[in-house]
Amino acid sequence: MLTLAILVILAISVVGVTLLLRQPSDNSNNPPNPNYHVKILNKQIPPGYVMGFPVDAGLINGMNVVFIQNPNQKVSIRFTAKLSGTVTKLVIYAFAYEGQPTVRIGLQEDNGGNPKGQWMSGNAFGTIQLPSSQGFISVQLQSDVAITKGQVYHILVEAAEGPLNGTAALRTYQANGFAQPFNPDDPDILWNDTRMNILSYDGQSWQKQDKWPIFVVSYSDGTLEGQPYSLAAQWVVWGATYVGQTLIPASDYRVEKIAFDVSLGSSDAPQDKLYYQVRDSTNKILTEGVFAERSQLTASQAWVEVTLPTPVTLKAGKLYRIIVLSPQTDLANAYYFYGHEFSYNSTIGYGGLQYQLTSTLSGGATWGDNPDADAIFKLTNAR
Repeated sequence: MLTLAILVILAISVVGVTLLLRQPSDNSNNPPNPNYHVKILNKQIPPGYVMGFPVDAGLINGMNVVFIQNPNQKVSIRFTAKLSGTVTKLVIYAFAYEGQPTVRIGLQEDNGGNPKGQWMSGNAFGTIQLPSSQGFISVQLQSDVAITKGQVYHILVEAAEGPLNGTAALRTYQANGFAQPFNPDDPDILWNDTRMNILSYDGQSWQKQDKWPIFVVSYSDGTLEGQPYSLAAQWVVWGATYVGQTLIPASDYRVEKIAFDVSLGSSDAPQDKLYYQVRDSTNKILTEGVFAERSQLTASQAWVEVTLPTPVTLKAGKLYRIIVLSPQTDLANAYYFYGHEFSYNSTIGYGGLQYQLTSTLSGGATWGDNPDADAIFKLTNAR
């Protein structure tokens, strides 16, 4: 993944979850991995159609932790399978908040929105002692199990010992996104999942937490599905530092509106407006203009959408960059630009490798594309 320099670390909760503020890196013009197959659909896009990665988690930026403190407590990651296949491995984002807890992680069927209470195939689970460091945790199932596209399942996490030797913590987003980022049928849009959620059990009843879970399901043929991002991230926009999204659309679009999730930074006095540009693979600027006046923004993140003076055509299979910039603003007064980062596997992030966060430190002379991150954005097809 692209290395990013950490400027600031902001603690957002007593459990030690952090929100990272980032200064982008500037590599040479990075094309997508040449070994990655670019999917082209060339479907007919109707007027007013919106594409992109609009998961802003309700404009609540940050991360959350759900605890398991004793053997009576359990946590479920509920999801709708988008693939059919034989599951061999499960991945979650978890750590030992206290002590050295050992947990059991496995698959259960759905029963009225809650876990059924029985492991699929009798023992479709794995056991692991959680480390104190935060990160992705992978468990091999004792018994492989087949699941079916369109059916609801639960990744259940529970104590594997009694008493539990410490406190287990599962990382989630602050609010629910109701989607898997990667849509294998159409990389230009999300794979929506209205049933996706985090549920917690206190020993008596299951309760929805309305959080976006972090999980990956691994199949015997090597395919993956899930929600692989583990961080709600911010990047700074100032001077020669521009940030945005690289995209290789699967269909042709005539874009008339672009939208990003942005805010003022630590200061309410940036020296310049926020501007936008659309560039093609040769770095030619196809259109540009004012994205936001300083007075439009506050310290709270918000959607900003602009209408282009003339619609811009994006051709299927061609590379484009849509970016924001503020050339006369200095670092102390930088704007913030929002997205998601630290994916377990970049190929199941939004759009696979056809979509990546992009940035420059050189005013657009050279670009660095980050396959491990994506901007929060949306584009509207011309009416």
